[in-house]
Amino acid sequence: MAKRPGTAVPDMAAADMDRACADPAGADRAGRDRAGPDPANGGWAATTASVGRAVVRELSGAWRHRSRSAEEAALRQCSFLIDASMVLGTSLDPQRIVEMTAALAVPRLGSAAIVWLRGEGNSVPIAASSFLDPKAAGFVRAAFQIRPATVDQDIPPGSVVRTGQSYYVPKYTEKIVGKLFAREAYDRFWEFPSGPTITVPIHSRGRVLGALTVDRAGLEPFSAFDIHLVEELARRGGAALDNAQLFRDVEESALTLQRSLLPAHPPALDGMEIALEYRPGTAGTEVGGDLYDVIPLPGGRAGIAIGDVMGRGLHAAAVMGQLRAALRAYALEDWGPAELLARLDRVVDSLPGLQLATSMYAVYDPYSGRATIASAGHPPPLLLLPDEQPDYLVLEPGLPLGTGEADAFSETTITLPPGSALVLFTDGLVESRRRSLADGLEHLRSGLGEQVTRPRAARDLASSNGASSNGAGSNEAASNGAADNEAADNGAADTGAAADVLPADSVAGASVAGAVAGGTGASGAAASGADANGADADGTPVGGPATTAPASAVLPERRIRERRSGRDRRGGFRRSRTAGDRRRAGSFAARSWSGPDAVTWDGPGPIEETARTVLERCLLAAELPARTDDDIALLVLVTRPVRPPLIQLALPAVAASAGQARTSVRAALHDAGISSLDDAILLVSEVVTNAVLHARSDLVLRATLEPGRLRISVEDREGSALPRPGDESTDQIDAEHGWGLLLVEALAQAWGVETTPDGKRVWFEMEIPDEA
Repeated sequence: MAKRPGTAVPDMAAADMDRACADPAGADRAGRDRAGPDPANGGWAATTASVGRAVVRELSGAWRHRSRSAEEAALRQCSFLIDASMVLGTSLDPQRIVEMTAALAVPRLGSAAIVWLRGEGNSVPIAASSFLDPKAAGFVRAAFQIRPATVDQDIPPGSVVRTGQSYYVPKYTEKIVGKLFAREAYDRFWEFPSGPTITVPIHSRGRVLGALTVDRAGLEPFSAFDIHLVEELARRGGAALDNAQLFRDVEESALTLQRSLLPAHPPALDGMEIALEYRPGTAGTEVGGDLYDVIPLPGGRAGIAIGDVMGRGLHAAAVMGQLRAALRAYALEDWGPAELLARLDRVVDSLPGLQLATSMYAVYDPYSGRATIASAGHPPPLLLLPDEQPDYLVLEPGLPLGTGEADAFSETTITLPPGSALVLFTDGLVESRRRSLADGLEHLRSGLGEQVTRPRAARDLASSNGASSNGAGSNEAASNGAADNEAADNGAADTGAAADVLPADSVAGASVAGAVAGGTGASGAAASGADANGADADGTPVGGPATTAPASAVLPERRIRERRSGRDRRGGFRRSRTAGDRRRAGSFAARSWSGPDAVTWDGPGPIEETARTVLERCLLAAELPARTDDDIALLVLVTRPVRPPLIQLALPAVAASAGQARTSVRAALHDAGISSLDDAILLVSEVVTNAVLHARSDLVLRATLEPGRLRISVEDREGSALPRPGDESTDQIDAEHGWGLLLVEALAQAWGVETTPDGKRVWFEMEIPDEA
């Protein structure tokens, strides 16, 4: 139908709309296309609204897509930074933190990352790096060793460390590369792919600690979002690094304090061996209040002390230092153990705050073999007698120091034969969160018993095998004599006899020949040329009859090797950390000892345990976990026979005893080749006369030769009142009495008065002239 211009066709439009509303899917779209909308009836408005809604839907979808993308990127950024914070917070080691900072940036942010830290002067050395290309990593480290970065450079990292502002390099130019690298490294730099680089400051608390450089070799440039992410990583790394450095400073201060308060080495004393060990805790605060000390006393005696201050950290270490200083001062004044602890109790009670400490103090006299011990609430010592099972010494426990009960301490005196061991320790060795004190004490006692039984069983087995293989005592003696001669020629032992070295953890069934072959150092000299059958190159048996260990014998887990260099040997080392030990690099464990290193046995009789081997056995028996809550102090005293005194004479309390003492001492000195000590003869007469007049009991005169000096003592058994020089002659110039101790004070090199369990002892020392 022809349409005239200007003529509307409402019926057709209405029909089309009716069909569309009735059947939208099957509407005649062609008809609708032919007939346009009727503006009079709102057709164009409906169409415009429909198009508008479609456009809005498209725009809304695009906006939601962009919003979701931004949210996902922000979530990824937050997730990365949260993970980085958690990783950086797992360590308190500054070096570990800078290494983790570099590792976190690769490959998440780039292909290479370098952490620079400000060093001494103007230097900015590389502290850590992470590269996808190992060759590029080696080149960069070598290049900056040739020309280290400095703060005064106008390119990164120097400019970043100096100004604290980020520096972006979109592309490396010849000018920048020439400033960064020396001529030797300039040409080789272009062999590696390079890309955009961003260097951001690492700062904390307003200080620039260093810089972080991230490079993208062959990748797209950094966006503002990427730069912000690198800056946030550097900020978190700086906070963690600053926290670790602060902790390190505090820890080093505490450890320095603790090292200065503990004795470096025990003194080398005649008639005893001493081994010491201190182990800080590995969980939480490392430093604590455990202490030990060995104080040389007049007359060759030794005071040994151990203690534990309540609490941990710097405060406990400071209180421990005060306690040890007071203890040493009172010990040098020669107070007895009970009186010393009573005075320490007053010291601890006078300290500010509530302070408590446990302690134990003992005085050992190697000449009498007696040890006097007193305890202030401390765990009992472990006593190991020759060829006997270890057991705890029964003591009056006493109250801890700081309670104000000065009369709560009592003394116990025991006799220690040569070869005995006295083990003093703090509760950290036997008590933990998983083990009570009672269980720990029993575990230590039984475990040490098993440890000392093993070499004894090996000795008994070796002795029985040796007796059956030789069949004749004369042949065995000849073999032992040959071994002794060879050992003497090689300087094997101080006495000229070969000593068999038994491993600390040897088991029953191991042969003595195998133990001798395991020796090293001086005592191992005789066995260095021995073959597997226990004979040297000439076929001479070494160390007694050789026996081959049975095939079923279990090899010892470890050996304590002999490195003997005389009685005065000292040594010390730091224990290496195990895989399960989380002790930080700043921590320390101190061990020192005097005496030989190894268990020795020269035939029949008890095995001679050394102080160090007993200490090792105690640590093995305690079965300490890798992580300990408390610090540990351990002190081992092993007794040894001493040289017999030059003279030991019992005298009655009569006037003639002074003349007898002079004659006996003069003869003994003459026999010893000493003829120029007339002052010593005079002082002997004065001291004996003083004892006869005031003690009125039997006397014991003892003279001993010590390195470079002569020591003479007179012991009585009457009262404990300590005399003082000039008690009876202070106000009387012409007095006939009271001058004896004044002469002793004037002529002797050193002198003193000591209390004994049943009396007192007056002693003096004289220097032996070089020509004597």
